[in-house]
Parts: sequence; structure tokens; C-alpha cells
Amino acid sequence: MTGEAILKVNSISKSFGGVKALQNVSFTLRRGEILSVIGENGAGKSTLMKIIAGALKNDSGDIWFENEKLVLHSPIDAVKTGISIVYQEPNIFADMSVLENIFMGNEVVSRNKTIKWASMYQEASEALKLVGLSGDILHLTMSELSIGNQQLVLIARGIYKKCKILILDEPTSILSHGESEKLFEIIADLKEKGVSILYISHRIPEILRISDNIIILRDGCLTGEMAPQNADEEKIITAMSGRIINMSVYQKRETGQEEAILKVENLGYKNIYQDISFSLKPGQILGMYGLVGSGRSEIARAIFGETNCEVGKIIFEGEDITHININQAINKNIFYVPEDRGVQGLFHIHTIRDNMSVSFLDSFSNKSGFIQKKKEQRAVQDNITKYSIKTPSQEQQVNSLSGGGQQKVLFCRWLLKKPKVLILDEPTRGIDVMTKAEIHKYIMELAGEGVAILVISSDLPEVMELSDDILTLHKGRITARFDRDHVTEEGILKNALNLNEE
Repeated sequence: MTGEAILKVNSISKSFGGVKALQNVSFTLRRGEILSVIGENGAGKSTLMKIIAGALKNDSGDIWFENEKLVLHSPIDAVKTGISIVYQEPNIFADMSVLENIFMGNEVVSRNKTIKWASMYQEASEALKLVGLSGDILHLTMSELSIGNQQLVLIARGIYKKCKILILDEPTSILSHGESEKLFEIIADLKEKGVSILYISHRIPEILRISDNIIILRDGCLTGEMAPQNADEEKIITAMSGRIINMSVYQKRETGQEEAILKVENLGYKNIYQDISFSLKPGQILGMYGLVGSGRSEIARAIFGETNCEVGKIIFEGEDITHININQAINKNIFYVPEDRGVQGLFHIHTIRDNMSVSFLDSFSNKSGFIQKKKEQRAVQDNITKYSIKTPSQEQQVNSLSGGGQQKVLFCRWLLKKPKVLILDEPTRGIDVMTKAEIHKYIMELAGEGVAILVISSDLPEVMELSDDILTLHKGRITARFDRDHVTEEGILKNALNLNEE
């Protein structure tokens, strides 16, 4: 049972220039309550959480914490008050140790101001136990951990700080199934201890599973509040978007007579992946499904020329391209959208225009090598319009966009030219169902135009919805191949987990 109100948000509004991010948003969070916040990308969820966590100032309205008006000058003030936030993209000091990341800005010191490393090590070990991690990793740098484990460390840091309110922004978007299940156990334990959770996610099934209450934002306004027992996916999507969304976009295409444009033959690299063979035809969508660590992304990067395999061949249009580099791949119209837009894809302090055109500057340059700005701007604006990127200007910094907007910019970068092979690694990670449906529609349209597409995703329904054929991987090896007419969710999961292994 949840208790008395711990946080009251009254008529909070926030604008950025002429854009109203939040408009008179009010809600109450109770002690020990799991309150989920859902909405489209750009609905104002992250802005609202940043205000509560002291990272942004609201323009009007007020917040009350434990019956006192909350005035925060910085995130440090929020932490001292008892409010911790874990952002969607891990906010880490990559070259510092796990121990140092946990205690950054909150070190345990003696009276003479020397750091008490032994005490910190003991406390950090206890915090890591709560998220299922060993204290043995404390000496490692954060860059040595997987993205999922980085996220768990940040959650451990929030718990360690004895928070009364924990804000989790898309926490499972970069976690494996097992890590997500562990997180849900942690959340249930925190709830029992009276910690209140503000949980932001686009994954409706998990929201329905863990929430005590749900609030829905649309265009900066609170449009609904519902208990999970009275909600379902359709009701939530309608409240988010104001319309019914058709998530089924698959269109059958005839590719049987086509010659394969890409062939991968017996590809292998150390213990990452071995004996990988498949082919891809123009207009075909090939899905690749496997757990984190199955080698999916490493195979994609080898095809794109970012890394090299040790054995095997990659054949493109009859030519051996096994050892090409990225520039050569781009010149052949082989394009790759990486899984982590924040680290691998975008230049955050640069404009939308710079981010979209960066791979094709030669196309916008004259014979002297000078960029023809008007030509560049026209091409970028055409994509912004065609793919409905919400921005007042292409000169906005890309990090001013919502997660879905940023993903569209990264996706559209490769649509300034027509791809021949398009590799999409987690194309809809961390974006809302409406933007997800849009990107699915664009993928299907590209396949209809004859683009060969490799979709790598941890989202099983996504793989099954989009793909003509599906490969499952386990520990670097292909464990099964399915065509669309003979695939089941159970079959994919069994082979991704290698449960058929004798």
C-alpha cells in the first residue's frame, strides 16, 4: 500500500524559446508508490523529470516535497533532499573507476578531509549487491563495463544515496531481459522500503506490470491518469497520441527471383562470432535476434567496414569487400545506423543540419571543396519535412530534440542518398510507440523501393513484425533460420537462448 503524499507538482510550465515543453502539469506522488509517466517523444516527460531533479528551472508553478516548498538550485540540491535520477543514456565518467563513479561528488572523508577508500569500497560493494553486481568490478573503469551494467551501477548509486524518490528514465531500453527482470525485483524491494519511484518508459507492457498508477503526457499537457488494472495498450496509446495507431505495417514483397546483393560467408572473429553465413536480396528485410553479447552488432560493424573479421568473406554485388573501410562502404551505398545514438551516432553540440549531412559533405561541395550551404540546407530540410522531425529550425542543436527526434535525424542521415544495403541496429530503442510506428513505416517503404535491409533488434515483436526472414544468434553463432510464415515467438526465444542444445 502507498502512503501519504511525498511530492506534489502544481501547475508546472516550461518553455524553450517559443516551444512550450510543459503546460500546467500537476500530479501527486505518494510514499512507496510506483508512478509511471508515459508519452510520445517530445511530450515533456524528460523536461518534467529534470525539473524535479534540479537540472532545469520551471517557468511557473511549484513543487512541494514532504509538505515543504521545494527550491532546487542544482542536481546536488536534489540529491541532498533525497531525489535521485538515472537518465536514459548512462551519464558516466568513462575513464574513472566504478567506485569513483558511485561516490563522485559525495566522497566519504575523514575529519582532515582525506578520502576513506576502505569505507567507500565497503559501502559500494553493498550497493552493487542490491543490483546483482559483484564488488569485484569496483576497480574497473566504467568504459570496461557493458552499457547494461553501466546503467545498473548508476541505479546502485541512486540507491546508495538513500534516496526517497528515485527517477528512472527509460531504464530498460539498454538492459537485457535478465537485467530488466533484476531491475523489476529491485524496484519492488525499494517500494517495500517506502521509496517512491517515478518510472518513465515507452514499453507499455512493463508499465502495466509494475505501476501503481500511470500519468500520460501529450504535447506538454497531462492528458490522462489511470490505474493499470483499468488500462490496456490501446487506451494508453490513444491517450498519448489522441488517435488510434496501427502498429501493423508489414507488406509482402516479391524478392524470390532477385540475386542476393550481399553475401556473408563463414565470417568469424576471435570468440565474438564464428561461422556466420547469410545472404540479403534487394527489397528483403532480414531480422537478426539475439541476446546482448550474441555478436549481432559486431557482425554489422564488420559489414560496414568499422571492424575487420579474421576469417570468411563479405561479397557485395559480386565483389569481395571483406576488408573495406567505412568510407568505401559509404561510397558503395552500404549504410549503418548504430545501436547507441548517443555515443556512436550523433555529434551532440552540433546542429541537426551538421548531423544529417556529415556523411555526404562531398555531395554538397563544389569543385574547390567549399560546401554549398543552400544545397545542403535544401536537402536537409526536405528530409526534416518528409520524415516529420519536430524542430523549429535545422540550426537547432541535435541534443535539443527528444530521443525520437534524435533517432530520426540519425536514420535520415543515410536517406540523403538512396541506400543499397541499410543496416539498422536497434532502430527504435528508447522511442515512443508513435515514432516507432513511423520508423517501421519508413523501413517498409525503403524495402518496397528495393533497399536490402538488415534489422538487428532486442525487441522481439519488432523483429517478427518487420522481417521477411529471421536469424537467431547465441554466443556468436547462428542457431536457427526462420521464414515469416513459419516463425513463432517461442521458436525464436528457444534458439536465441539455445535451449535446444543437447
